Amino acid sequence: MSFLVHYPAAPLSAFVECFYTPTGPMPYAVERVMPAPSADLKINFGVALRARSAGEGEIPESLGESWCMGVWDEYHTVTWPDNPDYVGVRFRPGGAFAVLGVETGELANRVVALDAVLGRFAGEVRERLYEAGSARARFAVLEVLLTSAIRRWPDHSRIAPVLKALEASHGHVAVGALSQSSGMSQKHLITLFNRLVGVPPKTMGRLYRMQHLIDTLDISRPVVWTEVAQDHFYFDQAHFNKDFKRFTGHTPGESLALRRRIAADTPGHAGHTRLLRAG
Repeated sequence: MSFLVHYPAAPLSAFVECFYTPTGPMPYAVERVMPAPSADLKINFGVALRARSAGEGEIPESLGESWCMGVWDEYHTVTWPDNPDYVGVRFRPGGAFAVLGVETGELANRVVALDAVLGRFAGEVRERLYEAGSARARFAVLEVLLTSAIRRWPDHSRIAPVLKALEASHGHVAVGALSQSSGMSQKHLITLFNRLVGVPPKTMGRLYRMQHLIDTLDISRPVVWTEVAQDHFYFDQAHFNKDFKRFTGHTPGESLALRRRIAADTPGHAGHTRLLRAG
């Protein structure tokens, strides 16, 4: 299984990384999803998805028509329908605020029905995409709709350089240094991040660090986890293990074994490093 991906042009590209849609059934009915340092939106045209938080509690909001997911600081589990049919929007960190005008802190660790965020505009978006038919036509319509919704928010401009610094360093910048370079106090910087990104800078750094670790890990070679932890500047092995379990739902060894099995059984799916078969 793979995804068809579209990268929007400027000015939307400053706030949205990509649009995506599945091209067939998912190879595994239930998967754990590692958190990303950005919000995500899905407009669904097929059977509803089911999701559970890391604590195994059912996520109460409907995953039937359209929904927006804020930044999470833990994994969640998704049960896919047999033939998923949706269009997804992967925002850049802080991008959901600039495009949707919603303070992303309200979406942190939550899945919220899109009409609760956008009102009647949510129904218009879904209807226009449904009428478009093909995946590429849907991407084109969605790009026009979201581009027209962009608002220039001064607060977003203030945190944009901080977000770039975190991304470029894979999360390896201290909050004090970010505060100094931005000209904001640590307290004010943390407040802006909580509002506009959904999590404080330190948590965002941890998400970037784990994403880079997972994406660059060579599962075809022997892995020495103490070296991996050191290479990614973890204070000690205990902190590394704690973050790894919180973000993936597995110990490092369990995750490595599952990823190797997925690479052997469904190599086309192995590149989706944030998705890991549940069990």
